[in-house]
Amino acid sequence: MIPSLAPGFTGSFQWYKDGLALPGEHPTTLSGRDLLDGGIADELLRHYAKTFPGADRRAIVSMWTQWHFGILIVPATAAILLLDRELPLELDHVSIALNGEGRTAAIVLPDDGREGCVGEAGRFSRLFEGHIEPLVEHFADRFRVSRRLLWANAAATFEWALEQAEALNPSQALLNEGRALLECRTDAKGRPNPMHGMVLRCEDEGTLARRRKVCCLRYLLPGFEDCGSLCPLAEAKIRKTNSSEDKLI
Repeated sequence: MIPSLAPGFTGSFQWYKDGLALPGEHPTTLSGRDLLDGGIADELLRHYAKTFPGADRRAIVSMWTQWHFGILIVPATAAILLLDRELPLELDHVSIALNGEGRTAAIVLPDDGREGCVGEAGRFSRLFEGHIEPLVEHFADRFRVSRRLLWANAAATFEWALEQAEALNPSQALLNEGRALLECRTDAKGRPNPMHGMVLRCEDEGTLARRRKVCCLRYLLPGFEDCGSLCPLAEAKIRKTNSSEDKLI
């Protein structure tokens, strides 16, 4: 855990306190930029695919990004909203610590950032424009998966993090800025917002529930049925497919 960020890891965020690290905390890391190298990304996903023998490759990529986004987005959102912290989160700046399965274990930052610095692009630009957007673009092209699927993974994680932060009295202005990234049709540059409407609110047995707009394909992995109430296919009877073209990467 990064000491200067420790006060932000309270409530549900305490489980993500080791998601951000400083150099030297992990003996072996991968440059963030290496995730945009086709050969390195291929090998990484092949290694991770061994966790789910015979699984659909799209589901493998989706699950890997869900883990990565959880380790990245949740603690970063806590630091931004609860500590007013700007962090060097761009792929060009970070390294990735991996566990034995090839899954992201921590995002290694070059330093612990600084307080209260807001650029014109907004507080979350280094997270989404500098890290998630180039990663989504590369993985979508390299592994032939839907951009909407990968952005939905990021949006669902971010929406959950905002909800947890809201209960901890964050800066209302920063919370509103985060909410706008999910609710506005266009981004700060006037481009279509890929996270708009990706998490829906609907009634489920009399209570208000969160639901993804795009399925994460988790049901295509051995041992998984769906992702609970968040799943847009939760009420459907889904039969797993064994398409040969969508086997392991």
